[in-house]
Order: sequence, then C-alpha cells, then structure tokens
Amino acid sequence: MKKTGRLFAALLLTLSAAGAHTLNTEAELVRKAWGQGYSNTFILGFNNTIGSAVNIYTLEGTEGDIVHHTGTFNGINYDMLEVKPSETTFVKMDYMGHAEWLSDIYDWGLLSEGYVRAGGINANYYSWHTNPNVGQPVGGLRMAGKWTYFWDDPNIPEYGSGYCTAYWDRTGNMKLVYSGEDINGGGWVGEKVESENALSGSYTYIVDGQRKDLTGGAGFYAYHYNDYAFSCLAQKEDGTYYLISFWNGMRDEKVQDFLLDLDVYNAIRLDGGTSTSMCYETDVVKEAE
Repeated sequence: MKKTGRLFAALLLTLSAAGAHTLNTEAELVRKAWGQGYSNTFILGFNNTIGSAVNIYTLEGTEGDIVHHTGTFNGINYDMLEVKPSETTFVKMDYMGHAEWLSDIYDWGLLSEGYVRAGGINANYYSWHTNPNVGQPVGGLRMAGKWTYFWDDPNIPEYGSGYCTAYWDRTGNMKLVYSGEDINGGGWVGEKVESENALSGSYTYIVDGQRKDLTGGAGFYAYHYNDYAFSCLAQKEDGTYYLISFWNGMRDEKVQDFLLDLDVYNAIRLDGGTSTSMCYETDVVKEAE
C-alpha cells in the first residue's frame, strides 16, 4: 500500500496541558479528516503517543464488513468500529517497541502482503512518565503468537497485579483471564498462551454474556467511575468485534448497559485519558446508516 492516496478520519482529544494523562470533562473532542495520505498525520496528529494498538486489517480489493458508528449514550459521546472477521478481515495487536502515534502503529509486513490497516484504537496501559521506559506496555502484549519485548523486558501478564488479559486468534472467540489467577494448575490458561494475540487491559465489563469484573474491583487504574475518556474491546458470541472509544467517563453499570444492548459476550476496559484514540480509513470503513 502506498503512503499516499488513502483518506483517514481521525478522532482525537486535546488538552491545553501537554503531557497530562487524564482528561477532564471540559476537554473538547475534535474531529478532523487527515487529507490524502499519511503525510498529514503529524500535522493533525493526536495529543498523545500510545504504547500499542488494536488494529483491524482487511485484504485490499475485498469487501470487508467494517462499520463506523457514532452516537451518544447516557450523555456521553462515543465512536465505535464494528467488524465481522472473515478469511480476509481480522483484528490483531500491533506494537512498535516504543511509544508512537496511533496512525503509525501498524504491521508493515501485512501491508506488503496487500492488506489494509482499516482502523484501530489504543490498547495497553503503558509507562509514560519515566525515562527511558516511556512507552513500555503494562502487562501482557502478544503478537503473531509470541510475547513481545520492551528492550530486554518481556511484555507478559503481571500476575496478581489487577490486570485482566484478553486472548484471541484471527478466528474464534476472545477469552478473558484475570492475571491474578494461578496459571500452574489451569490447563485452559496454558492453552491460551498459544493465542496469536494477547492484551492486558484493566478490568472486565462483560464475561460470558454476564456483567462481571474478573478482578473483583481490584483492576489497576480501575477508577470505576471518573471523568476520563477510555477505550474498550468487546466481542459478541458470533465473533463480531467492537472497538469503542468513549469520550468521557461513565459508570460501569452504564457501560455494561451499552454493551449488553449490543449483545456483547466479552468486554475489557483498555487505557484511557488522553491516550484514548481511534482512526479509520473512510474508503474502507462504511458509515452506519
């Protein structure tokens, strides 16, 4: 895929205080079209670099079933990418080994094979205030069937830390595991480390179709109600994924109401604040009617 010739739509959050990691209720959501190609990304880019991304890929020239929704729920604006995986369309983790703009976190190998990065959202929490560890993902981050590294440190689930981890392949259902569980006695957990992708978020909203927080309220950076924007990865039992950015805080029970209205089967909270970001290609992603 060439660097020019594609129109992106960018969703970004701005704060007057540079470097802040949280978002107050008065921060303004700005929507901008980036124009032709990636070259404008840095001009219009996001307020924050992020550590990793959940991205959607589809084979160029095929009809990927990817839809962008936007709306308001419980007084909070949201944007959502809905994708139905197929032989040519799938959801995967991407990570560059350091903090980057969301628009620049993608798999060049897949692009060279004729795939298009159709869109994505921010993923892991990450170290943003330390040096030289800025951009180090927190918890597990697995790509292409292997745990990733930040320099010499493996990005693996931090057991007992309060992070839940989502595991998934190109096909099939996403599984959620609390990182505090003892992995030695559970065959299921051992099997899931063979998954292509893994992502540690904070706590869970929905597990097996029911309202449930696997951390029991201990999810790191949980703040089960605050005024911060946040992202969420969710999946229906039929395999449909939802990549969601809520542009302000919302109580857990309201988020669960929103997700259950979509018949979501599993859902995990991801990073938020000024890390909350979404991008998508308007010539690949359909707009909901």
